[in-house]
Amino acid sequence: MPALILLATAAAAQQRQPQRIGQALYRDNCVVCHDIDKPQSKKLGPGFYQLFKRDKMPLSSMKPNREYIKVRVKFGGPLMPAFRQWLSDAEIDTLIDYIQSK
Repeated sequence: MPALILLATAAAAQQRQPQRIGQALYRDNCVVCHDIDKPQSKKLGPGFYQLFKRDKMPLSSMKPNREYIKVRVKFGGPLMPAFRQWLSDAEIDTLIDYIQSK
């Protein structure tokens, strides 16, 4: 029985690890310009609060989708810098997973 509890605890910790990595990536690369925990962002960039639950993305008529966000993060936009030289595709995917979880 203790081995089963240990396995369940290890599995739960492993599932939280990508969430922690995504949170760290957001904190280190996005928080200056983008809010994630407030419905009304007062920062330079659009807020991520419940982004994937919205009908359309900020400053766009498109429904929220991972590929568009990935391209924006990699290549930037009118006011947003490109992050392709700092973040790998896997890190960008983890970051988007974190944003999607909020």
